[in-house]
Amino acid sequence: MVQLLLAPVLGALGIGGGAAATGAAAGAATTGAATAGSGISLASILQGTATVLGVVSAIGAGNAEGTQNELAASDAEAEQGQETLQGINRRTSIKKQMAAALGAQDVAYAGSGVDLSFGTAKAARTDAYREADLGLTTATGTEMSRVSRLAERAASYRAAAKSARRMGIFNALSGGLDNVLSYSERG
Repeated sequence: MVQLLLAPVLGALGIGGGAAATGAAAGAATTGAATAGSGISLASILQGTATVLGVVSAIGAGNAEGTQNELAASDAEAEQGQETLQGINRRTSIKKQMAAALGAQDVAYAGSGVDLSFGTAKAARTDAYREADLGLTTATGTEMSRVSRLAERAASYRAAAKSARRMGIFNALSGGLDNVLSYSERG
């Protein structure tokens, strides 16, 4: 069938030869005459094929961009769990540092014979607890802020994926409609 459609073009270019090519050209001429009478030409077939390929290409491009955004959203969601684990590690580290600092202070004050339940030793202990509490609060706030930002980023990527898919369909429809209108203006 393809040979029949392309035989006149190939014959005009001097490509192909022999009885088979002549027979194909004659068959194509007959087919061409039949399709010309019905209003279908090689140009219209090629334009229709180009229109379909353009539509498929636009939809494929929209889907590809949508998939890429979905993958980015999944990555942002996976980072939320990692950020939570890092926050736990930061808070654990702060607690360990506070315990080590309190232990060192207690040993120093007890070694010098100072009662740990009042005075400078008690004030130093209270300050260490305040600093640790501030560090823990800051670490928790940082973690919550980062997790929230990652959730917003994931939602943004998902919205972009939907938009890309819609734009692919819109571009396909508008491109197809343009080609159909162009064809109808010619005919």
